[in-house]
Amino acid sequence: MNEVLEVRNLRSGYGQVLILNDVSFLVRNNEVVGIIGPNGAGKTTLLKTILGYLKPWSGEIVYLSKRIDGLNTEKIVSLGIGYVPERGGILRTLTVKENIELVTGIFKESSEKLRELRKLFPIITERASQVAGTLSGGEQKILSIVLGLLTAKKLLIMDEPSAGLAPVVRKKLSDLLKTVATELELSLLITEQDPSLVADLADIVYVMERGHLVRSGKPEELIRVEVLREYYLGF
Repeated sequence: MNEVLEVRNLRSGYGQVLILNDVSFLVRNNEVVGIIGPNGAGKTTLLKTILGYLKPWSGEIVYLSKRIDGLNTEKIVSLGIGYVPERGGILRTLTVKENIELVTGIFKESSEKLRELRKLFPIITERASQVAGTLSGGEQKILSIVLGLLTAKKLLIMDEPSAGLAPVVRKKLSDLLKTVATELELSLLITEQDPSLVADLADIVYVMERGHLVRSGKPEELIRVEVLREYYLGF
């Protein structure tokens, strides 16, 4: 089976306001998929719908050949989808160790994965007793990624992971995510407003505008062309 996640003709929104209209795409096994677009394009709404925070108006969401569009968030996560929100994702008043123990206490299978993650992210051992809210922005992002990875069996979903990070930290994050995808044999679905992160990381990129996926292709075909650079980055 090559498809990890398939979204088919998805429509979703808030109240009576339609945000996503006829969105379809695939995430294949061990593939990194980036979805880029300006603020308000519908990227976060898409992820919330996939994860069950929002119920789709119509369409299908299929994970590992199983329809999940009728399931609640807890059940979807228990199937092995990890999630890293744009901001937050950690309990700032707890220590690094307590944040991790909270997840491993709920998802028992994640305890085995923790051994692998300690090798990839030594900071979670080095800073185990530090209160999470006192970590730097980049360190908090790493902790949030670790918590997402604890529940990710085949797929990790990330909402604008580079938001608020300095350029040098973004580059380190990109290299780290490459290692994660390879070492843990995961598929990644990443949304970004700034396409620089997915330019080096993604196998395929989709462009979202006003709730539609309007273009798709290899990063070099989309992100590095002057038309798209001017449209999104202003130069």
